[in-house]
Amino acid sequence: MLSVKRFLEIFSVCVFLLSIHGCYPYYAFGNSGIDPITFNKPLYADSAKVTTYIGGKFTQSVDSAYMQSGERNYFGQLYWAQTHIEENYNYSYGAFGYLGSYKVAEVDNFKGNKSYYGGGISGELNYNVPLKTCDIRFIGIKGTLFYENGDFTRFRREASDQNLISGVFLSKFSYNISLLQGIDFKLHKGKLGIDVSNGFTYFTNDTPEFFTTSLNIHYTYSRYTGFIQFTNSLFGIGEEISVGFNYRIKCR
Repeated sequence: MLSVKRFLEIFSVCVFLLSIHGCYPYYAFGNSGIDPITFNKPLYADSAKVTTYIGGKFTQSVDSAYMQSGERNYFGQLYWAQTHIEENYNYSYGAFGYLGSYKVAEVDNFKGNKSYYGGGISGELNYNVPLKTCDIRFIGIKGTLFYENGDFTRFRREASDQNLISGVFLSKFSYNISLLQGIDFKLHKGKLGIDVSNGFTYFTNDTPEFFTTSLNIHYTYSRYTGFIQFTNSLFGIGEEISVGFNYRIKCR
């Protein structure tokens, strides 16, 4: 009964979002909060049980943002993170900050680039099955809480007061909860991994909730990890692509 009720709630929200998208331009946060930190997982064949690293990424919207023609979004993000291994489990946590800009084109009185900034914390727990040639994470969960403010936030509030837009205009805090799966292949030099996630982003003072998906492809060699990430926020900001890096500063 609970799952049916949950499905009906999500369906109702989707219908509601579709209806308001057709009436007024729709906006929410510049950062959708999908997998903000790419957590490194040491291979179980390694001797390291705790890994500390720093990293960052640059994110750019694909096509139009929030279904508005001619609008785009981008932001840069830096983070610190740590991953622990305990038997067949690994858990990770970290903090991040970001700066971005959103180009508004649909609202005549507010056209132009609107800057924003934010930061937050993120954590992740996975169950791992180590095999000879790969590590498989069948199931995991990730949670993120973050804050956002700036010109883009003020634009949403002021334009909403004038009944020019709809969407998220009260919230400055948001959180994302996602289920995870992943696999890391052990190579002669380094490792190649793929992580996928599916979840929801919620806002603390507004009713919308967005279904989110993510695909992350990463390669690790020595202390360095490079990755490319594809994300989508359904009925939210839409599709985005990120490129980034991690640098291991300590392990034990």
